[in-house]
Parts: sequence; structure tokens; C-alpha cells
Amino acid sequence: MGQLMHERLRLGKIGYLNVLPIYYPLESGIIAHPFEIISGTPAQLNRLMALGDLEVSVVSSIEYARNPGRYFVLPDLSISCRGPVRSVVLFSRVPIERLDGETVLASTQSHTSVALLQVLFQLHLNIEARVVPGNCTEVLRGESPPTAFLAIGDEALRLQDRGDFPFRLDLGEAWHSWTGVPFVFALWVIQRSAIERWNGVLLDAIRVLGAARDWGLRNRGLITSLAAQRGPLTRDEAEEYYEGLHFDLDGDEREGLMLFFRLLSQIGEILKVPPLELCSPFESVA
Repeated sequence: MGQLMHERLRLGKIGYLNVLPIYYPLESGIIAHPFEIISGTPAQLNRLMALGDLEVSVVSSIEYARNPGRYFVLPDLSISCRGPVRSVVLFSRVPIERLDGETVLASTQSHTSVALLQVLFQLHLNIEARVVPGNCTEVLRGESPPTAFLAIGDEALRLQDRGDFPFRLDLGEAWHSWTGVPFVFALWVIQRSAIERWNGVLLDAIRVLGAARDWGLRNRGLITSLAAQRGPLTRDEAEEYYEGLHFDLDGDEREGLMLFFRLLSQIGEILKVPPLELCSPFESVA
């Protein structure tokens, strides 16, 4: 059967404030698009892409590293930082260097952030901690909170004022101060299997996503106000938050991404370092 006229390209969206600059102009109708937008956590979107239930999505950068044969990377799009990111934070009741031998609770919502924490612990901070998955918000309501926990996304922003966890490690800041290159938390990818079926629609989708990103950056004041309305940040905090985020995938971001892949391989998180294969049209960065 041929492609049905009413079918739309399924696009994954992280349900966090960090993608508001890109998805707001799409969902508000400011920029026309060919998508059915499906929201979820990074881990949920990784799973939907792995199952083939989405054609295009933002995914954790480690999802691409683990399954490079499944995807092409969209050019010039990422969620990255060149310093503090504020929404990927290790909260601790003791100084970070005293976490050696401790158990650290890690959010199950992001695979990349947990892997980055392992890289920092093993190769940079020389900390041997047991990192276990869990729901940070639920555990913190209990009687025996963990010594430390890794929170991401809006949850990390909501928990920033917890006085019982006075020691903090912003993973974006730690990475940048260690390596000097940006850290890429997430990429937009296309299913390789969708290329033939969707053909020209995919090229249009790439242009639309780029146009949405550009609109969001040009209208950051509005995005900041919308983020503040949705909480948990004040307008000033939201402005500071978006100033720390970058949404391109230029040479420096690609360098940081490939370094992360090499370090993932070094600690055994991936079997080998994948090439970065871009849909622009298809080109490869080794």
C-alpha cells in the first residue's frame, strides 16, 4: 500500500523546558510542520526510537553511540552546553570528593547524564561510587534519603534550593572545566529505515526544525517568559538557564561529542567509537 495522505511524520519531544525554544514555535502554529509530536522523557524517547515508533526524535547522545547503525544525525541541532547547564546536577549531603564508596541514586530519565557521571567519576574525579537507578523525587520524600543523587531536567531545576544537599556538581560545568570542549547531551536523529519511505518529507523536516530553532533563539525573551510561567524558575533564572544552553552542532560540539564517545568506550559503556553520520546529505565524521 502507498503512504496514506493523512499520515504524519512522528517527532519525539523531550517534555522539559530545555527544548521549549525549538518546540514552542511548532506547537503554537507559528511555524508550519509535517509532524505528529510525541512527548516523553529522554529514556522513553530512546525506547520509542529503538522500537521504530518514531521517525525523527531528539535522543540522548548515548543512544546514538549505542545504535549508530539505526540512525542518521540531523545537522546543526543539539542540546549542549559550554559550562554550567543547571539541569543536570549531582546533589550531595557530603563534599563530592567524599562520595568514594558511597551509593549515588541516579534518575532513570536520562541515559546520557548517568553515563557522563560515570565518566567523570572514573576518569576525572577518581571516585568509586555505586550508581543505582531510581526515582529521585519519590526517594527524597522517604525517611532515608540517599547520600547523593543525580537529577536531570525540570526535576533538577525544582530541587536546586534543597538545603539538606548543600554540595553540588553541575555535570556540564565539570565536563567543560575538565576537557575545554562543549558537552552534547542530546541529538536529533532520523531512522535510517525511514529515509526511503518519507524521502523529501524528511528534508523538509530538517529545514523546519532548523527554522524552529532559529525562531526560538531570535525570540528568547518570549521563551524565557513562557518558561517562567510554567515554573519552576523565575524569569531571571530562566534567562540565565537559556543563556547556558546551545542548540547547534558545530565543530566544537562535534569535537566534544566524539571525545565523549571515546571516553564511553574507554570505560566500557560502548563497544567501539561510532562515526558521526550526518543527514546533510549523508556525510561522516570519523
